[in-house]
Amino acid sequence: MLEDGLSANENFVGQLVYRYAFPSILALLGTQASGFINSAIIGNTLGSVGLSVVSLVAPVALFYCSLGSLIGVGAAVISGTALGKDDKVLCARMYTLSYLVAIAAGAAITVLGLLNLDRIVTLLGAEGEYFALTRDYMRFYIPGGISMLLIYIPLNFLRVIGKPNLGMIMLLLMSLLNVVCLLIFTVLLGLGLGGLALASVTSSILTFIFGACQFINKDSPLKFRKPVEMLRSMIALIAAGSPSALNNICQAVQILCINLLLVRMGTSFFLPAYSLVSATSEFLLALILGVSQTALPLISISFGERDFRSIRIILKKAIGLGSIIVGLCGVLLLLLRSKMGMIFGIRDASILADSARGLIFLALSLNLSFINNMLANYFNAISRLAIANTIVVCRLICFMLLPLYLLFPAFSINALWISLILAEAITLCVTFLIVTVIHIRNRNFSPYLLLDSTLIDNNRVVDFSVKNTMEDVTFASEKISGFCEENEIPAKKILHISLAIEEMLLMINEFSFTKDKTEYTDVRMMVLEERIIIRIRNTGKYFNPMAYYYENKDTEAGAERTLGIAMILKMAEEVEYRKTFGVNNLVLII
Repeated sequence: MLEDGLSANENFVGQLVYRYAFPSILALLGTQASGFINSAIIGNTLGSVGLSVVSLVAPVALFYCSLGSLIGVGAAVISGTALGKDDKVLCARMYTLSYLVAIAAGAAITVLGLLNLDRIVTLLGAEGEYFALTRDYMRFYIPGGISMLLIYIPLNFLRVIGKPNLGMIMLLLMSLLNVVCLLIFTVLLGLGLGGLALASVTSSILTFIFGACQFINKDSPLKFRKPVEMLRSMIALIAAGSPSALNNICQAVQILCINLLLVRMGTSFFLPAYSLVSATSEFLLALILGVSQTALPLISISFGERDFRSIRIILKKAIGLGSIIVGLCGVLLLLLRSKMGMIFGIRDASILADSARGLIFLALSLNLSFINNMLANYFNAISRLAIANTIVVCRLICFMLLPLYLLFPAFSINALWISLILAEAITLCVTFLIVTVIHIRNRNFSPYLLLDSTLIDNNRVVDFSVKNTMEDVTFASEKISGFCEENEIPAKKILHISLAIEEMLLMINEFSFTKDKTEYTDVRMMVLEERIIIRIRNTGKYFNPMAYYYENKDTEAGAERTLGIAMILKMAEEVEYRKTFGVNNLVLII
């Protein structure tokens, strides 16, 4: 905040969070609703045996999700940070590399998977009547697995370039196609579990084609470009994507270990109850991931810009929104817990009782799960990969499976439900301890978020919001001059900066905003040695000052109107307009 009332409000960043969050939530809800409906269809057509097989093969789907996340999220995180630093070349190279890695990995997995099909089915814990059904599913699913990897690339890059609505459409399309194909392959054609696999593969292929086509236009910032330093780039991609991938891998390991425990302990009759609770958990996970993954591209780009204020607002808005939504869903789940089994075609009283108890513990663990997911995505975005990965491993493996195996002999299936809460609560405590130790060792890092506060502490950065009135623009120009004087910037350069900000704000008010409607422009200024970086951005109508200048400078009327821009181009080392987050973003380097 500057003196005398010129301050930074949360309007701009808040709008971005909501703009990204709701499409992500709706898309993931649609995806999970598809899985929920699939389970219901399988339960009503193949009974509890079919549901048990769905639980047994879940690790395979999660394996593909893990690898897809590793590639798609890893490339998108690096590209987001690169866009924050205005490195479009690196962004394009990571986009290209993600396709090359996905295709190569998918082909290798298909060959190895088909050659070892029976071994994989046995490893999943399928025995007796489950073996043939599980094998039937796998022989259709593995050949189409490459489509599961490819779909993560357009999905994640649409968020990076500021088009979350297209990502929502993409996932909703996949959900709709999945249900339609499932009805065709299982109900009409009677292909059983093989039909379920074919439905997943077919819907993924069609959805990927739709997503990939969104980048085939002349205005797309992402073009295929030959990657350089392939090995180094792949290592960076794997590191950046490791938290998201590890989350799916650990989830697969968790499901596999729980399935094996129930089968080997002679308690396989608990599998339908576990499958029901797991399916419900996956559905509600859409809400958790919809908000937490929303923050990932926003934070990664802000981190590249060293905009720590925006990061804090993103977290504040995302956590507030997510806590309310997840909390309400937890209450709803508690109220409907005794009815959930009916949706899956379960009539057995003991299975219904076991699953109802499990849903109580699941509801109580939801908000803790959301906070842990939020922290894992946050630390991933700011390149604190060790912390992000620690959170994932702790909540899904260490503090989930250890209590389960210790408590199961005494508490049976209830040990599984108790572990749902223990895993989240203990992980949160461990994360707080790790972050506190790092802060104590290096006081330059802020507590809790571990952001480098050097620039802020030395008064070398300022953020403020300007209302679209002449008075506020003039006020902003005067106050930024005072900030420059405090940083001992030469008087001539102060004049240039003041003129640049005033001129740009006036043009934005004229061309981006609606007259007589209160709107704001966010301005950020950083003093870095001999260079001063100014960022001006808003969520108004599209307006590129540079394009406007070159289109109008040679006309008599345009020459006068673009005089201010011409002055800025002359005084600045670099002036660039870009659509970061899909909004107007002007960067001046003076």
